Amino acid sequence: MLWISLVGIYQSVKPFPEGVNYRSAPITIPQDNVKFLTDLTYIDPEGKLIHDQEIFDTMFSLIDSAEQYILIDGFLFNPYLGRMDSCYRKLTEELSKKLIDKKQSDPSIKIDLIMDPINTWYGGRILDEIDSMKVEGINVHYTDLTKLRDSNFIYSPIWRVFFQWFGNSDKIGILPNIVSPESKKISLRSYLTFLNLKVNHRKSFITFSNGKIYSIVTSANPHSASSAFSNVAILIEGEFGKELYDVERSMAEFSGFSLDGDNIIEVDTPSVISDEDDIQIEIITEGQIKKSIISLLKGANPGDSISIAMFHLSNRKVIQTILNTSKRGVSIRLILDPNKDGFGYPQNGIPNRPAAHEIIKKSNGRIKIRWYHTHGEEFHTKLLINKQSNGQSVYILGSSNITRKNIGNYNLELDVKITTTTTNNLTQELTDYFEKIWKNRDGNYYTANYEVFEDKSKFKTIIYRLQEFTGISNF
Repeated sequence: MLWISLVGIYQSVKPFPEGVNYRSAPITIPQDNVKFLTDLTYIDPEGKLIHDQEIFDTMFSLIDSAEQYILIDGFLFNPYLGRMDSCYRKLTEELSKKLIDKKQSDPSIKIDLIMDPINTWYGGRILDEIDSMKVEGINVHYTDLTKLRDSNFIYSPIWRVFFQWFGNSDKIGILPNIVSPESKKISLRSYLTFLNLKVNHRKSFITFSNGKIYSIVTSANPHSASSAFSNVAILIEGEFGKELYDVERSMAEFSGFSLDGDNIIEVDTPSVISDEDDIQIEIITEGQIKKSIISLLKGANPGDSISIAMFHLSNRKVIQTILNTSKRGVSIRLILDPNKDGFGYPQNGIPNRPAAHEIIKKSNGRIKIRWYHTHGEEFHTKLLINKQSNGQSVYILGSSNITRKNIGNYNLELDVKITTTTTNNLTQELTDYFEKIWKNRDGNYYTANYEVFEDKSKFKTIIYRLQEFTGISNF
């Protein structure tokens, strides 16, 4: 017990690998080199379910035009549908075919695909899509999660002492695959690793074409069952791609593999001539995301507005800071997923509904909340907008939810922090996005009143607080 306790303490506070908990220097980007991308699923005035999508269509177009190098880091990449009968589009298969076609048409191009080991059940199941890409010479890599701190301090020390040494096997196991009940069974060793409940949750993309680097940072996964989810992304052309590549390379190094873009991405790019509408972009990962969010909230003044669109909101420090910020006269609005749908499995509203009830109650209604009305999919957006009365605006978007795991240096996460003027075109696009879904513009049905999914359950509040504290959760 003493040894398990010592292992648990060390693994929860050990030093970060290089590149974790990172914040870059601000990078100046001309406003014309930055584009906001969205995926939205909603009901139109005629009652039809509509899917407006830009993110992966843009990514696929960039793959088609890429020269020399492509890098994709995506959390989920598998065809499993959970208990869903079908999906909107087979994104995993689409991306796999797109990369294979690219490699066949241009054998000299280098392609690195990084993913979380959950996609193969930690070595317990091999996917046809991955095998097909490897045959064509596409590099498929898996993050070494053991190098990260442990969030599940009750179970993970036991796994590290007793179970991690057994490895895994892709032979048919004895247990059902919960993310694909109809597929082959998996091993007990897969589940024992899964119960550590930590991931590489980053979602980033880089291509090199005609001497230019194109980067995408997004909340969207290249995952078939997630294809109808509502998400956001930012497309950036230029110098930013070098910094993003360096962050990915650091993760590759501590995971024990190398990337193929070193001599390609490090080319000279044109210097930027400063303009008042230029955009300052920083890469923030893991705990630096939490610091940036809290700093932004604490620095907000009366007359400023904070708008947050989020899939999961549960971090105790951030929730308390939101409440304190509201007391100072800052306008705060939240659009949250009601946590009722999850790959065909019904969800119980945790953590968002009890967290929202606390926020509404303790703010005496000053903070306004609406729910994105999902229809089997999820509102998977991660976005914070701060419009300041001094004419400046700050945005944070990317892979990270506002939870203990996501911003507590346990999961791997990657966001961007964008600073620009309120008159900038990007500001107008981001503001219009939030206002459109907040106000259900043009007769489209995006969001529901708070009362529709209100939940005052004290039991759920206790459960979500325990899950948040112990790390025994999927958020």
